[in-house]
Amino acid sequence: MADAAFSVAGDVLQPAQRPVLGPTVQLTASEFTTSLRGARHQGQPSVHGVFSKSALLLATGVSLRVATRSSKKRLFKKTGMCFFGKQKEEPTEAPRKSAPKIDSKKEFIACRTKEAVKLRALGSSTTDKALQVNLNPDFYGSFAEIGAGQEVSRAFLQAGAAAGTVAKSLSAYDMQMSDALYGSAKRYVTQERLCQMMKGEYKDLEAYVRKGKAAWGGKEPEVRFFSFGASLAAKAYMSDRECEGWVGLYYQHTAGAEPSSVEMHVRMCDPTAQLQGEAIGVLGTNLIYLCSNTNDPYVITTFLQDGLADGRLEIDYINFSGPGFPEGSFDRRLLALRMVQFRISPCVMLDRDEKGNYVQVVPNDQLYKRPVIAQRGRFLPVTNTHKELMDSAERQYLEDSPEGDRAPRKLLALQVDDLMRPVELCDAVGRRDRAELLAQADSDNDGYLSFEELERLMSPNDLSEEEVKKLLASVDSDGNQTVPIDDLFGVADSTCVAESYLDRFRMLEVLENPVLVTAMNQHHELAEYLSRYTKQQVTLVVGGGGYDIKRGLYSSKIYQDSMGGVLGAFGRLFNTKRVKIFQYPNINEDGTVQEASVPEGSAGFLHQYQLAKGNIVPITAKHMSPSALDQKSNKAFCGGSYEVVASIEAGTAEWETYVPPNVAEMVKKAKWFQRVVNKEADPAAAMFSIIDTISKAQKET
Repeated sequence: MADAAFSVAGDVLQPAQRPVLGPTVQLTASEFTTSLRGARHQGQPSVHGVFSKSALLLATGVSLRVATRSSKKRLFKKTGMCFFGKQKEEPTEAPRKSAPKIDSKKEFIACRTKEAVKLRALGSSTTDKALQVNLNPDFYGSFAEIGAGQEVSRAFLQAGAAAGTVAKSLSAYDMQMSDALYGSAKRYVTQERLCQMMKGEYKDLEAYVRKGKAAWGGKEPEVRFFSFGASLAAKAYMSDRECEGWVGLYYQHTAGAEPSSVEMHVRMCDPTAQLQGEAIGVLGTNLIYLCSNTNDPYVITTFLQDGLADGRLEIDYINFSGPGFPEGSFDRRLLALRMVQFRISPCVMLDRDEKGNYVQVVPNDQLYKRPVIAQRGRFLPVTNTHKELMDSAERQYLEDSPEGDRAPRKLLALQVDDLMRPVELCDAVGRRDRAELLAQADSDNDGYLSFEELERLMSPNDLSEEEVKKLLASVDSDGNQTVPIDDLFGVADSTCVAESYLDRFRMLEVLENPVLVTAMNQHHELAEYLSRYTKQQVTLVVGGGGYDIKRGLYSSKIYQDSMGGVLGAFGRLFNTKRVKIFQYPNINEDGTVQEASVPEGSAGFLHQYQLAKGNIVPITAKHMSPSALDQKSNKAFCGGSYEVVASIEAGTAEWETYVPPNVAEMVKKAKWFQRVVNKEADPAAAMFSIIDTISKAQKET
C-alpha cells in the first residue's frame, strides 16, 4: 500500500508519511473497512490512493459539517470521491460466484428486478445501511420518534457522517409538548398522529433549511428532503397491552417533487422494550435506505425486515401514497400477498374503501370490540354455499347473542399457503444476488429469460432433461417459452401465479366481505390470531355442500406438524370460551337437508364432547335461507368448491349452478383454473423449484 494514505502496523492503520489536512487519527482495520464499505457498495474504488469522502474526513479529522460548509462542491465531485497521494487505476475485483458483475453501461428494460440490483447494502448491518444514506449528499431530513426509544436516529447518528443526513432528531414524549408541536389528537398511537408528526417536521425542513440561512445558506433544489416518524406503544411497566404502533416516511422521491408517504402499522413481539426498540431501529433504517434508492412498493415491502429474525416484528398494514406511487403502479391486493409470501406478516386484512376498492386495513381498528364470523378456505372457486354459510351463521349468532351486542364482523380468510415462498428463498442477500444474476442473464434486455437462458442458469443440476422442460413449461403462461424476470424474483404483477391469486380475490369480492389474506391452514391458528384483537366471540363456520367434517376438522394429517396433534390443536382452538365453530348442514343432490353428521371412530367421541360443551354448534334450519331449505330451488347449494372441480373435470355444466354468474365467467376465462382441474403442476411450486435449482447451480460453479 505504498501509494495509499495509510500504512499498516499490526492491526492498526497508521497515517502514512505524507501531508494531511488536519489532525491524524488511528483506526483499526475493521473500523477503516467499515468506513469504506459504503464506497465499495456503490462500485467506487476505496484503496490505492482513492478514498470515499467519509474515509478522507476520518483520516484528516475534519468534521463533515465544516468540510461541507467550506468546500462541499470542491471536495465531492460527481464521482463522490476525493483524491490524495498518487492516483492509480481502480483495481478490478473478482466477481462473486453467486452474483456476476454487471456491466454498468448495460441498460435494462424497466422491470422491478433491476431495482433490487441497486440495493447493494442488503444483508449488511444497520450501521452500514445508515452510513450509505449518510454518504448520499441528496437525501436529508429529520427524525421524530415517540416510544421504543430513538433507535432509528441513533443508527444514523452513530454510523458516521451523520451531518450529511440528519437535520434534527427529537422525541416529544410528553403529550402536551407533542400537542404543541404537532396539534392536538384524541389518540397518540395512530396513523393520524404519525402523519401529523411527519408533515410537521417536513414543513419545518422546507421553511428553515431549504429557504433559510441555516448552516451553509440553505439546501440546493436537488436535495431531497424526508421526515421519518414513529409513534409506538412498546412494552411498559406493569402493563400487558398490545405492543404496537406506527412507523412511516414522508419524502421526495425525486428532487423538486411533492412528498410521497409510506405508513406502516407494526406489532412488536419481543419480550422487552429494549429489544423492541432495537427491532424498530432495524426496520426504520431499512425503510429510509430502501426509499432513498427505489420507489417500487413490492421491492420496498419485501426487504423491510432484512436483518430481523423471524417473529420479532409483524407489519400488518402498509400504505403507499403520493407522486412516487401513482395510481395503477401497484395492486394493493397483490401487495398483501407479497407481505404474507415473504413473511412480513402472517395475515393482511383488506376491506372496501369509499370507492368500492379493496385496500389494506388495520385488524386492531376493524375488530376492536366486535364479534367475528370467519370462514377459511382457498376458495377454488367461490360458491353460493360460501355466502349461505356466512349469512346463516350471522342470523344464528344475532338470535343467540345478548340484546345490544354489536353486529358481527364477517370475514373471509383467503388461504394462500399454496403460494408461500420457501424460507430459504426469502433471504435478502440471496434475493439480491439472484436479481443481479437474472438481470445479467437477460441478454436482450427485454425483461424476460428464454428457456435456453434459464437452462444455462440451472446447470449443473440433478434433474433430467425432461424434468427441466416440464418445470419450465409449468411457468410459461403465454406459450412463448419465456419467463418474466420479475416472476422469478417474486415481484411480478401479471404472471400466472399473480393472476391466479387476483382471480381468487376477485371472486371473493362478489361476497362484499372483508378479506384476510393468510397462510394459516388450521382453524386454531386463525382463531388465536383473531382473538388478539377482540374480546368478543370468534365464530368459525364450516359445512355445506358435500363437506366431510372428519376430513375437514378431525383428520390427523392436518395436525401432523402441530404440537400435541389433534388434541393439542383443539386445546388451543377452544382455549377460551370465546371461540365456537358453527356447522352448516349438508344439502344432498335431491335437495334434502341433512343434519350435520357425526364422524365415526375416535373422532366421533371427540366431536360428541365438543357438541356437549357447546364448542361446536349446528346451524339450525330456521336460520338457513328459504331458498336453501326449498327442495325445488336449493340446487345452487348442493355443491361446494370440491364439487365444482369434479363437475368441470367430468365435462358437465352442473358446476355453473353452484357458483354466482360472474364467478362462472371468471372460471371460464381463467387458464390457470383449468390447470387446477387437470391436476397439472402447480406454477408457484414449479417457480420456486426453478429458483432453488438456479441458486444451487450457482453455488457449484
